[in-house]
Amino acid sequence: MEYTTEILDRSTGDLKTVSLGNWVTVTYYGATKGVGPRQVRAILSHLGLLQEQLEVSKSGTSRVARRRLTDEAIKAGLGKRNYPKKAGTYPFDVLSPKGQEWIDQRWDDAVQTMAAETASSPMVNNAAECLDRFKASRRSDMTPQMEVCFLSDHFPDLLQVDLCRITGASPRMVSLHVNTRADQLRAWKARKAKPLPVTKHVTFNPDLIDT
Repeated sequence: MEYTTEILDRSTGDLKTVSLGNWVTVTYYGATKGVGPRQVRAILSHLGLLQEQLEVSKSGTSRVARRRLTDEAIKAGLGKRNYPKKAGTYPFDVLSPKGQEWIDQRWDDAVQTMAAETASSPMVNNAAECLDRFKASRRSDMTPQMEVCFLSDHFPDLLQVDLCRITGASPRMVSLHVNTRADQLRAWKARKAKPLPVTKHVTFNPDLIDT
């Protein structure tokens, strides 16, 4: 999307529209690199361009964690935060041409570094491959919570930082999903251990049936 601004031409007193270049959303930029929304945000967080922030949810009843551009990135002209006034619209960030160029120069190194961190641990590498095979066998996409729960169930020794690397989810969301899963398991075990209610045994007597 082309962004513009207006400046005053002091010689004529007229306002002139000046192009600021093509600004793109973080998700769109990730698509140009062949990665999804979560993965591009994980990579930009690794580069220090994004950080996790708590914001009010769409319903206005709770606070949710989102990865947004840092104040430093905005001051450097790498992008800006948008807060649409239209009801039901999520806030989003856009990257300036300067920001896109800044990321382009660092993208490959960040991807290689993150891949090396995953590959350095046989368990993490095995878990990532197992998750990929399971996702390929499904007919529908998995949510971040489903991925975290799958890995937690099949690889209980994985650290939360490893879950972040594999799924691309933020540390706060991984922690939330892990805690939610633990609460669900405790509730399930409590129900399983609870004795069944005692019911009165009634002997069948065919003579009592109305004819």
